[in-house]
Amino acid sequence: MSAAALTKSAVFPRLSPAQRHTLRASLRANIRDAGLTDLALETTSKTGPAWELEPTPLILPAAEWAGLEAGLRQRARFINALLFDIYGGQLVLREGLLPPEVVLSDSYYRRPCLDLEPNRTRPATLLRFDLVKTSDGWQVAATHANTPVGLGYAVQNRRFLSQEAGEFYRALLDHHSIINFPLRLLDALKPLSPRTEDPAIVLLSAGPRDPFYAEHSFLARKMGLPLVQGDDLLVLDNHVYFKTIAGLEPVDVIYRRLNDAHIDPVVFSTDRETAGVPGLLHCIRCGHVTVANAIGSGVAESRTLDAFLPRLMRFYLGEKPLLPAVPTSTCGDTDQLDLILDAPDEFRLRPAHDPRLGEKTKPIPDLLGPRGLAREVREAPFAYVVQKRLAPLALQPGAKNSPPFRFSAYALTQGQDFAIMPGGLVHLGADDPPLDRLGLTADAIVIQGSAAPIDENTAQPRPASGPTDRDPVPSAAEGHAALGSRTAENLFWLGRYLERAEATARMLSILDDVALEEIPAGDRRRWLPVWQGLLEATGHASTQRVSLRTRPHEAFSSDLARSMALDAQHPSSIYTSVRLATENARRLRDHLSPEAWVLLPPLVANLNTAYRAQLGILSSATKPITAKAVARVLVDLNAFLGTAERTMVHDAAWYFLRLGSHLERAIMTCSALRHALGAHHVKHAPDREAPELSALLRMLGSQDAYRRLYQAHSQPRFVADLLLRQGAAPRSLYHNLANILNRLRAIRNHGGEPNAAEIAVEEMLGTLRTLKFAQFFPGQADDAQNPKASPLGEFLAGLLVRFNTLYSLLNDHYFSHQARVAVSKQAEFQI
Repeated sequence: MSAAALTKSAVFPRLSPAQRHTLRASLRANIRDAGLTDLALETTSKTGPAWELEPTPLILPAAEWAGLEAGLRQRARFINALLFDIYGGQLVLREGLLPPEVVLSDSYYRRPCLDLEPNRTRPATLLRFDLVKTSDGWQVAATHANTPVGLGYAVQNRRFLSQEAGEFYRALLDHHSIINFPLRLLDALKPLSPRTEDPAIVLLSAGPRDPFYAEHSFLARKMGLPLVQGDDLLVLDNHVYFKTIAGLEPVDVIYRRLNDAHIDPVVFSTDRETAGVPGLLHCIRCGHVTVANAIGSGVAESRTLDAFLPRLMRFYLGEKPLLPAVPTSTCGDTDQLDLILDAPDEFRLRPAHDPRLGEKTKPIPDLLGPRGLAREVREAPFAYVVQKRLAPLALQPGAKNSPPFRFSAYALTQGQDFAIMPGGLVHLGADDPPLDRLGLTADAIVIQGSAAPIDENTAQPRPASGPTDRDPVPSAAEGHAALGSRTAENLFWLGRYLERAEATARMLSILDDVALEEIPAGDRRRWLPVWQGLLEATGHASTQRVSLRTRPHEAFSSDLARSMALDAQHPSSIYTSVRLATENARRLRDHLSPEAWVLLPPLVANLNTAYRAQLGILSSATKPITAKAVARVLVDLNAFLGTAERTMVHDAAWYFLRLGSHLERAIMTCSALRHALGAHHVKHAPDREAPELSALLRMLGSQDAYRRLYQAHSQPRFVADLLLRQGAAPRSLYHNLANILNRLRAIRNHGGEPNAAEIAVEEMLGTLRTLKFAQFFPGQADDAQNPKASPLGEFLAGLLVRFNTLYSLLNDHYFSHQARVAVSKQAEFQI
């Protein structure tokens, strides 16, 4: 192929305004529906979107990429050599090549890490370099070595664009794939383990409050790693352990996405004591765990180092920089300052480090006073630099309104070698990339070609790094990651919230039909205990404030329906339950399948719309709004559960999700039965329909099962038999208890002794198996053996207490580990 044809094929097609508008809308919807941004951040942002994707990518021809790759690999070698030295022998300071203030006074220099890992020559596993292209070529504008952001977003950008603009991507020449680069990161983490076989790796995050938590979740899911927070880890005997449902599991490697200022509250002063792992540094010093990137790597991000770059490159590598840095001078260079102050439009004063999230800093223009530099700059001249203002090129040179761009490239340490991701993240706009969001981004595509990348050591072609679309896909680690106790508890409550929302929605959907049926007022009053039990079972007992006995027609008012569905203040409304479920699901992005997750954010958005629509409207006018919201909830929640069942791995995570659902369902059924049958007239005519029991069966989704099994009118004894001990009925207590027991046994994997929760469930199942209904319904064939009837309500009340106690048993054994701690202390005392 000729050079002209090659160039033409490497250009992304120019999009018409209509095509661009359509693609932008589709990409925005994909990002929103995938729940990959913080909804609160989106709505309160005054500086732009949290994440937006421009359809037009940056195209990098093979020859241009070869030069960039060589320069990036050289930069990665340099950063690792620098970090190894300044936390080791500090030869660069001893030789006088770098003023001591540049390192020792740096806010990111961690003195406790000096000689922490003397044999670790590659402290930075993943690096990000922000590059700017001007008329003079490529320049490195920033280095990110502490917790580099954006690798996961770059992969997601490629995925979204290849789906929405597939015909344009297929029109390009063969290009490198980046989809599986996170698996290369996993391969780079494994050799860091102190153990040579089967290393245990976790991804440490600050949690959902981190603005980039969605990326943490995506990478954890992509690599198959547990996503943990500081309080999920525990230090014992100079080892780090992960608190899981099976107990304490040792941890060998921690891939941290938590700023090292908070990583060990014992060593570093922090306002987030719960974010880190107390005692972690001592475990590292003992050689029992490795952290990537190494603690203290953030010092390599200092812009001050760029002022000394040529001499540092010669000192560490014996080479000249292949990619120059933005022209930089320190504020300690008085000769340069005079020139800079005379031409302020050509230069800008900047701190050595960008401020941390939430950190209050003085505006940079205020640092230049009428007499020159401000006092804080004169007192710490190496904490500030002066950099030349650049004029970045536009993403599409010559195109109207095409924004300037910055390109974030990623370098991965693999043993003694370095791999550069063949692509990256493009930030659009003249300003620096935002600190708390992505902003407007684009994809970066590297074209494959016969020209191989240049090895900076031998000046000879070398194979391109990174898997391509034709390369075999790396296999993920075998086996399943341990399930953390916090994650298990979130999954459990996700199941309970979803079941509660679905049950309330089903009640409301059937309520109108039941209320409109032609039933005498006397019989209608008999519904009230049923309705009261259902309200109590779903947490709405306090919502009903009218006298049900004197005014039964007000039991099913529009106000009550609105409160049960869209009351943001009520802890058990559909609105609140779905929001709580979605918040739990957001913490579980590494365990929920993407196909299931995408169904929840639109449901929350629709409920928000309905909630806003019913504000300030008369209760009689809210009925259509409530009915529409309820119908949507029923469809979407069942779609979520069905999709989750088909797409999630049926391991311990799935079992805890179902545990919560089965326990919530059992509590609801038991509470409803207690009110409906606890004081029921036992001499009810067997050939007469009990409308209140029919309503109960319909609201519990069990009327069809009743008709199939008993082929009779709704009778108290048959209803009790169905909902208490029919194992085939999905809403029965026996069915849900049996499922809970099976889930608990599967979680234990048939190893070890049954725990207290299993024993309690087995006892409850035994009680239901041996239950004699004659004691509750005398007058039947077997009442001669039980002449005195005991009330069913008392039995159900006791059963309800045992159901509520079951959560405490699960919590003690799996979530808080209080039961295991007590056993351990008892064993220690006996010894």
